[in-house]
Amino acid sequence: MPADLLLPFGGSDAALPPLYCVHSASGSAYPYLPLAGLLDGRPVVGVEAPGYDGDGLPPADLRELADEYVRTVEEDCPERELCLLGWSMGGSVAFAMAQRLRARGYRVPLLVLVDAQAQDGGPVPPASRVLARFATDLLTEAGLARPAELAAGVLGDLPPEAPTVTAWPLFHRAGLLPEELDAGTLDRRFEVFRRNVTALHANRPEPGYPGRVLVVEASESAPGTLRWTDVAHDVRTVTVPGDHFSIWRGPGLTALGAAVRDALREASAPRPEGAPA
Repeated sequence: MPADLLLPFGGSDAALPPLYCVHSASGSAYPYLPLAGLLDGRPVVGVEAPGYDGDGLPPADLRELADEYVRTVEEDCPERELCLLGWSMGGSVAFAMAQRLRARGYRVPLLVLVDAQAQDGGPVPPASRVLARFATDLLTEAGLARPAELAAGVLGDLPPEAPTVTAWPLFHRAGLLPEELDAGTLDRRFEVFRRNVTALHANRPEPGYPGRVLVVEASESAPGTLRWTDVAHDVRTVTVPGDHFSIWRGPGLTALGAAVRDALREASAPRPEGAPA
């Protein structure tokens, strides 16, 4: 796993354990960039999926993906102490990484799961729904209002059996995507997204995580069937205003930043002698 998948987002206080932020199903770590400026100078590093902006593709197995990211983080963080954060699918990857890093002797003072549903296994959604979710993500990143409605409107003209590649000209003709997102880039990023969705839905978190976990829920998101309290012992939950995407701007981002900043401060405070790592 190449180290160039790690994106430094700033933070000048080298005395604080770095925070590694794992990508969502899109493969992009850039949604975390606004958060990085709200964390008191803590070093923040985004973890981007292979294939999102370069060669390669992620494995369609979440455990294998977590193993590869752990090896990359180990090379980048010789101090053997770090915090982890993941939004959406990234929460499940970060949870698996935290288990593996602790087993390798790392201190993980805090694991943050942002609007991340714990999956209980189950079938992968049909291809048409995966494509609709991918398109909604693209239009959200483009800053468009009502992205799910826009995506549904465009994809409604696409025959169910049509190859995915035939969707991209429809979005370009509708003026919803910039021309620099050409068919080759969109094909590659859709395959990254499809593999990540497959990995997520086939995964069930391993129970018994003993470390400190902050779960941040969006007030407008529906709860999942499996709770993080079912697989981790030390879980605190906070709710911030907004939906799955809007928590990354405006009042949602302000509340999210405050919750993560306060939890990181608490987790980084000196521990009493003999306290667990």
